[in-house]
Amino acid sequence: MSIDSKNIESILLQTIGKYSQDTVYFKDKDSKFIWVTESHARQVGAKNAADMVGKSDFDYFPKEFAQSAKDTEMTIMASGEALVNMTEELVLDDETIRYFMASKYPLYDDKGEIIGTWGISRDITDHLKLENDLQQSLVKLSRLARVDDLSGLYNRRYFYEKLDKMASFYSDRKEEGNFALVVIDVDDMTSINDRYGQQNGDLFLRTIASIMLSSCRKPDTCFRTGGDEFAVILPGCDKIHALGIAKRIVEAVAGTPVRLDGDEVGRITISAGVAAFDKDSNLEEFLATAERKLNKSKRNGKNQASM
Repeated sequence: MSIDSKNIESILLQTIGKYSQDTVYFKDKDSKFIWVTESHARQVGAKNAADMVGKSDFDYFPKEFAQSAKDTEMTIMASGEALVNMTEELVLDDETIRYFMASKYPLYDDKGEIIGTWGISRDITDHLKLENDLQQSLVKLSRLARVDDLSGLYNRRYFYEKLDKMASFYSDRKEEGNFALVVIDVDDMTSINDRYGQQNGDLFLRTIASIMLSSCRKPDTCFRTGGDEFAVILPGCDKIHALGIAKRIVEAVAGTPVRLDGDEVGRITISAGVAAFDKDSNLEEFLATAERKLNKSKRNGKNQASM
């Protein structure tokens, strides 16, 4: 069946009016509707599209939203310029907000004079929610990729990433300044696992992580870098102050009784090594120095920090 070219405009208008999922509307100079799609009528709860003719946004939307729409339409008629892909926020109540992507244009008569406006809008609320949920998921996944599941501290991968960034930052600075590193190892972890079991050994590791977080400064970053290995990066901190923080962690761990099922079963201790980075430091040597100081603490009887 061919389309009658004489009636094509009428057919197209009827099709858009009946089947368009986007809302399409035409308004006069007073911002009153002269033609709308059925989708627009459904959106505002009108009986049908014809019922909206002669009415305005003030009959269907909150006053603030309707006034904003009218102000925009007055601007379009005054300037003759369209406003495309605007995001409109419709606050229905304290818990319901809808968002629309809208484009509005001047409406011309056959003489080229502006006699009103027309526009198209689409409800993008669900799209924005999905986009926001996706962004939050990506942020969460990014954080999870940096966090050790057992301890809740940052993991080994992020430790080396952070360490490299810190070294680059302090190496490039013109003024004096450095940062320090504390590396930590649990004393006799194998014996602890053998005596109390792997599950309780994990509990001890989480306890150490909690003590580290409470013993460090806000700028410091704590890591679990291995099975029973931990580290702390301390920005803007020299070796002396870092040693003080390391000793605080060591003493706090030693002073915390280990409890299983509410009963105290013993105590755990840790050893720590401290190194300070400066502009002439090599990152590998810096790490090796911290490890040597840790081994020094082990050789000297454990349960201590060395620099």
